[in-house]
Amino acid sequence: MNSLWIVAWRNIKRKSSRSAWLAGSAAIAALLLFVSYFFVFSMERSLKAGSQRLGADLLVVPKGVGDHAGDMIIAGKVSAFYMPETVVDRIEQIPEVEQVAPQLYLKTVSTVCCGTEGDFPVVAFDPQRDFTLKNWVAETSRTYDKYDVVIGSNAGGGNYLYHYDDAYSVQWVTLFGKEFLIRNVLFPTGMGTDDTIFMRLDAARELSGSKDLGLDIPKNQISVVLVKTQPGMDEFVKREIERMNLNVDVAKGSGLQEVVNHQIRPIKLFSYLMITVMIVMSGFQVMTIFSALVNERRKEIGMLRAMGAARVTAYRLLLAEAMLSGMIGSSFGALAGAALLYDNRALILKFITLPLVFPDWTSGLGIGLAVMLAVTGISVLAAFIPVNRILREQPYQSMREGEV
Repeated sequence: MNSLWIVAWRNIKRKSSRSAWLAGSAAIAALLLFVSYFFVFSMERSLKAGSQRLGADLLVVPKGVGDHAGDMIIAGKVSAFYMPETVVDRIEQIPEVEQVAPQLYLKTVSTVCCGTEGDFPVVAFDPQRDFTLKNWVAETSRTYDKYDVVIGSNAGGGNYLYHYDDAYSVQWVTLFGKEFLIRNVLFPTGMGTDDTIFMRLDAARELSGSKDLGLDIPKNQISVVLVKTQPGMDEFVKREIERMNLNVDVAKGSGLQEVVNHQIRPIKLFSYLMITVMIVMSGFQVMTIFSALVNERRKEIGMLRAMGAARVTAYRLLLAEAMLSGMIGSSFGALAGAALLYDNRALILKFITLPLVFPDWTSGLGIGLAVMLAVTGISVLAAFIPVNRILREQPYQSMREGEV
């Protein structure tokens, strides 16, 4: 069996130009397939993160503003309403509650952020308890110091994406007389979150102690609590919170994620369609090229069989050549696709107005290996048809038709 692969490899080297066509076809197919599935995989990851970012099961707000809770998240309106922070601890005691994330609405400020001038709502959050923003940011591994902020895509985030990969890039924004370091950027959501600047809760409370800064916030108060419940327990938790008589309104937040799902669904369908088209086109392309290559070698194949080689041996030899060519070409194609995407990550995030969570290198390696196996398999299956047709001929017929 080893000798078969050696002969196949020597045939590939002997006819390098012929083999280059087949390997090149596999490389193009692998490149397109890798890029297509890479985007699908990234969007799937972003949707999973989005179910936590915008899919808080419940929104708890002060009494009287429950009817507008969803609108405030979607439209990004910052209103001065507060409730005691003790509400968070009370809600957290409910066994069916998995996570709570308090936020404090500050005010809308006029400032310049990453070269973008405008009026931006400012919201304070607790990074230790947060299960919302951390799963919707461009870089999920970053931590936040006291005077770091996270900005939306319209609040200068579009410009920041050009530089957030740079090791020595520093961007600042002035809020309430204090300079804050821009630490991360949120993916576009199509909601008011895109225009919002998020700062740490402890920093906001520290600044609120100075009346000269125009930030006067009552002590130990918050504006909203985002609640994540156990699966299917949102209605039960909602009733439990209402029974506590906390003087709050409880609104369901499940509709928020649907906005993003609706936004991404057509792109996902198009990507799956592209993957299907790539697979079909790759098969036809390999079949066409290999058919031409086999036709060129009809005399050679006829002589091989006339010398006593069994039909199954000829099958294995030709399909081994297809497999090796497909493997070599697909590895180059997958590698080129990975390099293209990862090296231009900032530009891709800048110009694609949809959330993408890029996979880490292990996931990227897995995608590359899967693409290599898929393209190599397609090459072998597509080559089988012309090989089968030629090998059905009698040796003398192949030799005669193979003569120039």
